[in-house]
Amino acid sequence: MKLNIVAVGRGMPKPVAELVEDYRGRMRRSGGVKLIEIAEERRRGDGDANRRMALQKEAGRIKAKLPGRGLLVPLFSGGKVFTSEAFSGQLSRWQDAGEPQATFMIGGPDGLDDSILKMGRITLSFGPMTLPHMLVRVVLLEQLYRAMTIQKGIPYHR
Repeated sequence: MKLNIVAVGRGMPKPVAELVEDYRGRMRRSGGVKLIEIAEERRRGDGDANRRMALQKEAGRIKAKLPGRGLLVPLFSGGKVFTSEAFSGQLSRWQDAGEPQATFMIGGPDGLDDSILKMGRITLSFGPMTLPHMLVRVVLLEQLYRAMTIQKGIPYHR
């Protein structure tokens, strides 16, 4: 199963970029992870209407970059929380069901538009705490790598 990450925001700080590339490198042996970056929409002032408009524009950019068929998994603080073992098992079940690819979608500082959240078969959460959207990439990649090592019996996960 191919793995993709569509993430709002460009220009990661060097330490974050190094971690992202470290985990992507570790996963190359298993097919790798494609990272697709989407430009963050700059808001024209504060207020809920401006926030919604920015999210809708980002949603349009995300939809334009989504790979063809396959499973869509938006990340959302109110989504499903997995243990690492359960997440690995879920990925295995999707793979066994013949899913050609899974695309994880990470929003920017304001999250993801509702239209993107509704596209997912499930939404995934790393818990109720707010995380910097750039750091979420690292956490997701680490958990994808951990899931792969659990599946293959590699002693990374202890």
